[in-house]
Amino acid sequence: MKRFVAASLLALSCIASVCATGIGGPGMKIKVKLENYTEKELLLGFHYGEKQYVKDTAVIDAEGYFTFDADTVLSPGVYLLVMKPSNNYLQMLLPEDDQEFTITTDINDLVGKMKVKGSEDNAVFYDYLRFLNKYRPEADSLKAKIMRAKGNEADSVKYTLELEGLDKVVKKYQLDMIAKYPKTVCARMTKASIDPEVPEFDGKDEQEKARRRYYWIMAHYFDNIDIADPALLRSPVLHPKVHDYITKYVPQHPDSVNIALDILFGKLQKNQDNFKYFLVHFINHYAKAQVVGFDACYVHIALEYYCKGLTPWAKKEDIEKICDNARRLEPILIGKTAPNIVVYDRKGEPHALWDVNADYTVLFFWAPDCGHCKKAAPFMIEFAQKYKDKGVKVFAVCTAVAKTIEEKDGAECWKGAEEKGFTDDLFMNLVDPLLRSKYKTLYDVQSTPQIFILNREHKILMKRIGAEQLLENVMDEVMKAEEEKKKKK
Repeated sequence: MKRFVAASLLALSCIASVCATGIGGPGMKIKVKLENYTEKELLLGFHYGEKQYVKDTAVIDAEGYFTFDADTVLSPGVYLLVMKPSNNYLQMLLPEDDQEFTITTDINDLVGKMKVKGSEDNAVFYDYLRFLNKYRPEADSLKAKIMRAKGNEADSVKYTLELEGLDKVVKKYQLDMIAKYPKTVCARMTKASIDPEVPEFDGKDEQEKARRRYYWIMAHYFDNIDIADPALLRSPVLHPKVHDYITKYVPQHPDSVNIALDILFGKLQKNQDNFKYFLVHFINHYAKAQVVGFDACYVHIALEYYCKGLTPWAKKEDIEKICDNARRLEPILIGKTAPNIVVYDRKGEPHALWDVNADYTVLFFWAPDCGHCKKAAPFMIEFAQKYKDKGVKVFAVCTAVAKTIEEKDGAECWKGAEEKGFTDDLFMNLVDPLLRSKYKTLYDVQSTPQIFILNREHKILMKRIGAEQLLENVMDEVMKAEEEKKKKK
């Protein structure tokens, strides 16, 4: 038996009552009898992407059956009969147009004693599960022997070959089942779980072979799976397949990921439900991305899909928030020319960011009352001392805002700079207490410290990095990469 875990999607995703809505047709009626199950209620759940949800509840009748019925068929996929109070469950398959059947089993042997009446899909599915259960002990035993045989090459090879032989038996069963029942949810789900067999490649060296192998895998990754199949969305198969493709197989650079996302979404638009799920999933994924630069993927999805009217399911106010956020982030993505700001020194003289004449400018936003800024201060000072003769200038903007007209000269900032040791020989100490430059909006400064590294043309090379031990490492890598670019020109 398996355990059911209730969960919910992130904001903007659909709720359970929408995800498994009816899709028309003659209706759904499923009768279930569970020997040795003493509870009076049985829950109907379903897979949806990476989560599971509860759809309905049935009460036992006088004949010992739990009956789930509806006037319309449910969306196809893998559904769960969840038992109280343990939340253990058994799986059943709902095809698109055959949702009237009866299943009986014993909770002490759910698969072995399963009997299905009126559903070819579930009969095929449980025959398959019984087949797997027959060979699983032998497979587990061989895996254990392989682990114990480490250091003994002869035994290791012997057990590995035996396991490979067992895998071939299972693979043959799967392929025969797929060929015989190609339209069943069971066959579609099984085929989707099988990776395309990668051919052997020639090459002048191992690196060339690996490169050709990689490009073949990328071209054939989805050969066995229809990513727009609604039944696969409601299974454990589709989500990890698609998520891994974008986050592991595609080169992890925002430009490459955005191209792959566009291709993916183009294929998914054949089915609005699948398109909706993965669009929501990936915008949420990249909204939380911890890797610097991948906010570009969030911005891309927002501007190309949400802001162009391709998300009719989303609330107007949610779309407005997403688009507003994306438009604020878009000008400060890595590779963009940093927005110019004019801020002021202690004498009230203006200084424009674009007027800084240096190979690299470190744009540093800080606040006098910021605890993290206090911790970062020694590292920033050490950094400025080390790199001031290497073509690097620190453009330090204090973010304290004038609360009264008397504070318009930034006295709080000058006091804070002196306390932290931000001397004028190391930093370009600057303020804008009246926010005339609108730097907080232009650079999305919602917290401090914030650090951006710019090149001589004031293009953003790196951003939102920590001063504590990270800045020097990042600066060295940035300078090295920029030197490599110059050599290639």
